[in-house]
Amino acid sequence: MTWLGIDGGGTKTACTLYDESLQPLARTTFSTCHYAQAGTDGMACVFRDCLAWARRHGLNRDGGVGLGICGYGEGAESDRAIEAAVKAAVGTRPYALVNDVDAAWAAGLDLADGIAVIAGTGSIALGVRNGASMRCGGWDYLLGDEGSGGWIGKEALRAFTRQSDGRDQRGPLYRALKRELGLMDDFDIIRFAQDHLHDRTRIASLSVLVAQAAREEDASARRIYQQAAEEIAQMVETIMRELFDKDGFEERGSVSLDALVPVTYIGGVFNAGDVLLDPLLHALPARCRLVAPLHEPSLGPVLILRERLARHGC
Repeated sequence: MTWLGIDGGGTKTACTLYDESLQPLARTTFSTCHYAQAGTDGMACVFRDCLAWARRHGLNRDGGVGLGICGYGEGAESDRAIEAAVKAAVGTRPYALVNDVDAAWAAGLDLADGIAVIAGTGSIALGVRNGASMRCGGWDYLLGDEGSGGWIGKEALRAFTRQSDGRDQRGPLYRALKRELGLMDDFDIIRFAQDHLHDRTRIASLSVLVAQAAREEDASARRIYQQAAEEIAQMVETIMRELFDKDGFEERGSVSLDALVPVTYIGGVFNAGDVLLDPLLHALPARCRLVAPLHEPSLGPVLILRERLARHGC
Protein backbone atom coordinates (compact mmCIF):
# COMPACT_ATOMS: atom_id res chain seq x y z
CA MET A 1 0.00 0.00 0.00
CA THR A 2 1.24 3.47 -0.85
CA TRP A 3 0.48 6.76 0.90
CA LEU A 4 0.18 10.32 -0.34
CA GLY A 5 1.01 13.17 2.01
CA ILE A 6 -0.13 16.69 1.10
CA ASP A 7 1.17 19.71 2.98
CA GLY A 8 -0.92 22.68 1.87
CA GLY A 9 0.61 25.95 3.04
CA GLY A 10 0.16 29.59 2.21
CA THR A 11 2.94 29.63 -0.40
CA LYS A 12 2.92 26.16 -1.94
CA THR A 13 1.37 22.70 -1.76
CA ALA A 14 3.98 19.99 -1.21
CA CYS A 15 3.18 16.39 -2.17
CA THR A 16 5.15 13.29 -1.23
CA LEU A 17 4.35 9.71 -2.20
CA TYR A 18 5.44 7.10 0.37
CA ASP A 19 5.75 3.32 0.23
CA GLU A 20 4.35 0.93 2.86
CA SER A 21 7.29 1.60 5.20
CA LEU A 22 6.83 5.37 4.75
CA GLN A 23 9.95 5.81 2.67
CA PRO A 24 9.53 8.62 0.08
CA LEU A 25 9.08 7.48 -3.51
CA ALA A 26 8.53 10.82 -5.25
CA ARG A 27 8.04 14.49 -4.44
CA THR A 28 6.62 17.54 -6.17
CA THR A 29 5.08 20.91 -5.41
CA PHE A 30 2.08 22.83 -6.73
CA SER A 31 0.83 26.35 -6.09
CA THR A 32 -0.91 27.14 -2.82
CA CYS A 33 -4.26 25.50 -2.14
CA HIS A 34 -5.17 28.10 0.49
CA TYR A 35 -8.80 28.92 -0.28
CA ALA A 36 -8.38 32.63 0.48
CA GLN A 37 -5.67 32.92 -2.15
CA ALA A 38 -6.51 30.26 -4.73
CA GLY A 39 -10.29 30.54 -4.49
CA THR A 40 -12.62 27.54 -4.36
CA ASP A 41 -12.00 26.51 -7.97
CA GLY A 42 -8.25 26.98 -7.73
CA MET A 43 -8.11 24.97 -4.52
CA ALA A 44 -10.06 22.11 -6.09
CA CYS A 45 -7.75 22.21 -9.13
CA VAL A 46 -4.66 21.87 -6.94
CA PHE A 47 -6.15 18.86 -5.14
CA ARG A 48 -7.01 17.21 -8.48
CA ASP A 49 -3.47 17.85 -9.73
CA CYS A 50 -1.99 16.33 -6.56
CA LEU A 51 -4.00 13.13 -6.96
CA ALA A 52 -3.33 12.88 -10.70
CA TRP A 53 0.40 13.26 -10.06
CA ALA A 54 0.31 10.63 -7.31
CA ARG A 55 -1.55 8.12 -9.50
CA ARG A 56 1.06 8.55 -12.24
CA HIS A 57 3.79 7.85 -9.72
CA GLY A 58 2.27 4.73 -8.20
CA LEU A 59 -0.47 5.60 -5.71
CA ASN A 60 -2.47 2.37 -5.34
CA ARG A 61 -6.20 2.27 -5.93
CA ASP A 62 -6.72 1.83 -2.18
CA GLY A 63 -3.75 4.03 -1.20
CA GLY A 64 -4.33 6.41 1.69
CA VAL A 65 -4.19 10.20 1.44
CA GLY A 66 -3.28 12.52 4.31
CA LEU A 67 -3.89 16.24 3.89
CA GLY A 68 -2.67 19.01 6.19
CA ILE A 69 -4.31 22.15 4.83
CA CYS A 70 -3.83 25.68 6.16
CA GLY A 71 -7.10 27.36 7.04
CA TYR A 72 -9.02 24.12 7.57
CA GLY A 73 -11.10 24.14 10.75
CA GLU A 74 -11.32 27.92 10.84
CA GLY A 75 -14.80 28.56 9.43
CA ALA A 76 -17.88 26.50 8.61
CA GLU A 77 -18.29 27.83 5.07
CA SER A 78 -14.64 27.42 4.09
CA ASP A 79 -14.52 23.98 5.75
CA ARG A 80 -17.42 22.80 3.61
CA ALA A 81 -15.65 24.01 0.48
CA ILE A 82 -12.37 22.34 1.46
CA GLU A 83 -14.10 19.06 2.38
CA ALA A 84 -16.03 18.98 -0.88
CA ALA A 85 -12.90 19.62 -2.94
CA VAL A 86 -10.96 16.94 -1.07
CA LYS A 87 -13.71 14.32 -1.42
CA ALA A 88 -14.03 15.02 -5.14
CA ALA A 89 -10.29 14.56 -5.64
CA VAL A 90 -9.73 11.59 -3.31
CA GLY A 91 -12.80 9.55 -4.23
CA THR A 92 -13.19 6.31 -2.28
CA ARG A 93 -9.65 6.21 -0.91
CA PRO A 94 -9.16 6.42 2.87
CA TYR A 95 -8.05 9.89 3.85
CA ALA A 96 -7.45 12.23 6.78
CA LEU A 97 -8.04 15.97 6.42
CA VAL A 98 -6.55 18.15 9.17
CA ASN A 99 -5.23 21.66 9.67
CA ASP A 100 -1.59 22.06 8.73
CA VAL A 101 -0.61 22.64 12.36
CA ASP A 102 -2.02 19.21 13.28
CA ALA A 103 0.13 17.76 10.52
CA ALA A 104 3.14 19.74 11.78
CA TRP A 105 2.68 18.32 15.28
CA ALA A 106 2.35 14.76 13.98
CA ALA A 107 5.42 15.09 11.76
CA GLY A 108 7.54 17.12 14.15
CA LEU A 109 6.96 15.00 17.26
CA ASP A 110 5.93 11.66 15.70
CA LEU A 111 2.46 11.90 17.35
CA ALA A 112 3.97 12.39 20.82
CA ASP A 113 2.81 14.93 23.39
CA GLY A 114 4.33 18.39 23.06
CA ILE A 115 4.00 21.62 21.12
CA ALA A 116 4.47 22.32 17.41
CA VAL A 117 4.91 25.79 15.94
CA ILE A 118 4.46 26.69 12.29
CA ALA A 119 6.06 29.88 11.02
CA GLY A 120 5.81 30.01 7.26
CA THR A 121 3.70 32.45 5.30
CA GLY A 122 1.47 32.45 8.41
CA SER A 123 2.01 31.28 11.98
CA ILE A 124 0.18 29.06 14.46
CA ALA A 125 0.97 26.72 17.36
CA LEU A 126 -0.59 23.50 18.63
CA GLY A 127 -0.11 21.65 21.90
CA VAL A 128 -1.14 18.05 22.54
CA ARG A 129 -1.18 16.35 25.93
CA ASN A 130 -2.89 13.08 26.86
CA GLY A 131 -5.34 13.33 23.98
CA ALA A 132 -6.29 16.96 24.72
CA SER A 133 -5.17 19.69 22.35
CA MET A 134 -5.03 23.47 22.16
CA ARG A 135 -4.29 25.87 19.31
CA CYS A 136 -2.90 29.38 19.65
CA GLY A 137 -2.33 32.04 16.99
CA GLY A 138 -3.27 31.49 13.36
CA TRP A 139 -5.51 34.57 13.14
CA ASP A 140 -4.58 35.19 9.50
CA TYR A 141 -2.32 37.65 7.73
CA LEU A 142 -4.60 40.68 8.18
CA LEU A 143 -5.18 40.25 11.92
CA GLY A 144 -2.18 38.42 13.30
CA ASP A 145 0.19 35.60 12.24
CA GLU A 146 2.89 37.24 14.34
CA GLY A 147 6.34 35.83 13.74
CA SER A 148 5.39 34.55 10.28
CA GLY A 149 6.95 35.39 6.94
CA GLY A 150 4.06 37.70 6.13
CA TRP A 151 4.46 39.50 9.45
CA ILE A 152 8.24 39.78 9.02
CA GLY A 153 7.74 41.19 5.51
CA LYS A 154 5.38 43.88 6.78
CA GLU A 155 7.79 44.73 9.59
CA ALA A 156 10.59 45.02 7.01
CA LEU A 157 8.63 47.64 5.07
CA ARG A 158 8.11 49.62 8.25
CA ALA A 159 11.82 49.29 9.10
CA PHE A 160 12.70 50.65 5.65
CA THR A 161 10.72 53.83 6.31
CA ARG A 162 12.44 54.33 9.65
CA GLN A 163 15.88 53.81 8.14
CA SER A 164 15.03 56.07 5.22
CA ASP A 165 14.09 59.12 7.28
CA GLY A 166 16.77 58.67 9.92
CA ARG A 167 14.83 57.38 12.91
CA ASP A 168 16.97 54.24 12.64
CA GLN A 169 20.44 53.87 11.19
CA ARG A 170 20.56 52.80 7.55
CA GLY A 171 22.00 49.36 7.01
CA PRO A 172 21.92 46.25 4.80
CA LEU A 173 18.12 45.92 5.09
CA TYR A 174 17.55 49.40 3.65
CA ARG A 175 19.84 48.70 0.69
CA ALA A 176 18.45 45.21 0.05
CA LEU A 177 14.83 46.37 0.00
CA LYS A 178 15.60 49.34 -2.23
CA ARG A 179 17.32 47.01 -4.70
CA GLU A 180 14.71 44.22 -4.50
CA LEU A 181 11.73 46.53 -4.92
CA GLY A 182 13.37 48.67 -7.59
CA LEU A 183 12.74 51.89 -5.70
CA MET A 184 13.97 54.95 -7.60
CA ASP A 185 12.80 57.15 -4.73
CA ASP A 186 12.28 55.99 -1.15
CA PHE A 187 8.70 57.29 -1.19
CA ASP A 188 7.96 54.75 -3.95
CA ILE A 189 7.60 52.20 -1.16
CA ILE A 190 4.19 53.72 -0.41
CA ARG A 191 2.96 52.75 -3.87
CA PHE A 192 4.52 49.31 -3.50
CA ALA A 193 2.63 48.79 -0.26
CA GLN A 194 -0.62 50.00 -1.82
CA ASP A 195 -0.20 47.60 -4.74
CA HIS A 196 1.18 44.53 -2.97
CA LEU A 197 0.37 44.56 0.73
CA HIS A 198 -2.67 42.33 0.07
CA ASP A 199 -0.41 39.67 -1.47
CA ARG A 200 0.79 37.69 1.54
CA THR A 201 3.07 35.47 -0.55
CA ARG A 202 4.89 38.47 -2.08
CA ILE A 203 5.25 40.19 1.27
CA ALA A 204 6.38 36.96 2.99
CA SER A 205 9.12 36.55 0.38
CA LEU A 206 10.78 39.68 1.78
CA SER A 207 11.60 37.76 4.97
CA VAL A 208 14.56 36.19 3.14
CA LEU A 209 16.09 39.67 2.79
CA VAL A 210 15.48 40.36 6.47
CA ALA A 211 17.25 37.13 7.45
CA GLN A 212 20.28 38.01 5.33
CA ALA A 213 20.36 41.54 6.72
CA ALA A 214 20.20 40.14 10.26
CA ARG A 215 23.21 37.95 9.50
CA GLU A 216 24.98 41.12 8.35
CA GLU A 217 24.24 42.69 11.76
CA ASP A 218 21.54 45.09 10.58
CA ALA A 219 20.07 46.36 13.85
CA SER A 220 16.52 46.70 12.50
CA ALA A 221 16.53 43.19 11.06
CA ARG A 222 17.89 41.81 14.32
CA ARG A 223 15.08 43.51 16.22
CA ILE A 224 12.49 42.05 13.86
CA TYR A 225 13.75 38.51 14.50
CA GLN A 226 13.99 39.13 18.23
CA GLN A 227 10.36 40.23 18.24
CA ALA A 228 9.38 37.28 16.02
CA ALA A 229 10.98 34.93 18.56
CA GLU A 230 9.11 36.61 21.39
CA GLU A 231 5.79 36.36 19.54
CA ILE A 232 6.32 32.67 18.83
CA ALA A 233 7.38 32.06 22.43
CA GLN A 234 4.23 33.79 23.65
CA MET A 235 2.08 31.27 21.76
CA VAL A 236 4.07 28.45 23.34
CA GLU A 237 3.80 30.04 26.79
CA THR A 238 0.02 30.32 26.46
CA ILE A 239 -0.30 26.64 25.54
CA MET A 240 2.02 25.67 28.36
CA ARG A 241 -0.08 27.59 30.88
CA GLU A 242 -3.41 26.20 29.70
CA LEU A 243 -2.49 22.64 28.76
CA PHE A 244 0.69 21.58 30.54
CA ASP A 245 0.86 23.61 33.76
CA LYS A 246 -2.61 22.99 35.15
CA ASP A 247 -1.40 20.25 37.46
CA GLY A 248 1.97 21.79 38.16
CA PHE A 249 5.37 21.57 36.52
CA GLU A 250 8.77 21.99 38.07
CA GLU A 251 11.46 24.34 36.86
CA ARG A 252 14.13 23.30 34.36
CA GLY A 253 16.89 22.86 36.95
CA SER A 254 14.99 20.29 39.01
CA VAL A 255 13.77 17.91 36.30
CA SER A 256 15.41 15.67 33.77
CA LEU A 257 15.63 16.64 30.10
CA ASP A 258 13.00 14.03 29.25
CA ALA A 259 10.54 15.72 31.59
CA LEU A 260 10.69 19.00 29.68
CA VAL A 261 7.97 19.69 27.12
CA PRO A 262 9.32 19.33 23.56
CA VAL A 263 8.67 22.25 21.22
CA THR A 264 9.28 21.60 17.54
CA TYR A 265 9.28 24.05 14.67
CA ILE A 266 8.26 23.84 11.03
CA GLY A 267 8.05 26.44 8.27
CA GLY A 268 10.20 28.53 5.96
CA VAL A 269 10.80 31.29 8.52
CA PHE A 270 13.01 28.90 10.49
CA ASN A 271 15.35 28.71 7.49
CA ALA A 272 16.77 31.93 8.95
CA GLY A 273 18.64 29.63 11.34
CA ASP A 274 20.36 31.03 14.40
CA VAL A 275 19.10 34.60 13.93
CA LEU A 276 15.67 33.24 14.94
CA LEU A 277 16.44 30.02 16.79
CA ASP A 278 18.88 31.60 19.26
CA PRO A 279 16.47 34.27 20.54
CA LEU A 280 13.63 31.74 20.45
CA LEU A 281 15.59 29.34 22.63
CA HIS A 282 16.05 32.07 25.24
CA ALA A 283 12.45 33.33 24.99
CA LEU A 284 10.76 29.95 25.52
CA PRO A 285 9.40 29.06 28.96
CA ALA A 286 11.95 27.35 31.19
CA ARG A 287 10.01 24.09 31.15
CA CYS A 288 10.39 23.69 27.37
CA ARG A 289 13.11 22.23 25.18
CA LEU A 290 13.45 23.17 21.52
CA VAL A 291 13.78 20.13 19.24
CA ALA A 292 14.21 19.79 15.49
CA PRO A 293 11.28 18.12 13.68
CA LEU A 294 11.55 14.35 13.33
CA HIS A 295 9.87 14.15 9.91
CA GLU A 296 9.00 16.36 6.96
CA PRO A 297 5.59 18.10 7.16
CA SER A 298 3.91 16.07 4.40
CA LEU A 299 4.37 12.88 6.43
CA GLY A 300 2.33 14.32 9.32
CA PRO A 301 -1.19 13.78 7.92
CA VAL A 302 -0.17 10.31 6.74
CA LEU A 303 0.84 9.40 10.30
CA ILE A 304 -2.52 10.69 11.54
CA LEU A 305 -4.38 8.64 8.91
CA ARG A 306 -2.44 5.46 9.73
CA GLU A 307 -3.10 5.91 13.44
CA ARG A 308 -6.84 6.37 12.78
CA LEU A 309 -7.01 3.32 10.55
CA ALA A 310 -5.15 1.20 13.09
CA ARG A 311 -7.48 2.39 15.84
CA HIS A 312 -10.46 1.17 13.81
CA GLY A 313 -8.78 -2.10 12.83
CA CYS A 314 -8.37 -1.18 9.16
